[in-house]
Amino acid sequence: MSEQEREQNKRINQHQRLINNLRERLKIVEADVEPDGRISEAFELIEQHLERHDKRFDRLEHKVNQLGSKLDIIIEHLTSIKDLPEE
Repeated sequence: MSEQEREQNKRINQHQRLINNLRERLKIVEADVEPDGRISEAFELIEQHLERHDKRFDRLEHKVNQLGSKLDIIIEHLTSIKDLPEE
């Protein structure tokens, strides 16, 4: 076998290894991106986390509104604002 043929075979083997490596990496990426892959699972976990926080925020907002109403009543009672003449 000539030197030129050995160099060609060496390059062919390098390219074949590179192609095999790329195929394996592509399989990993496809597994991550598929509907049941790691990325989809991560998005589902984030969605669940946000839903829990949305519920907590809604409850907190309701409680703040209740407290605001109670404070309005207390301030009105203490200052007798409702008894002030309008003219």
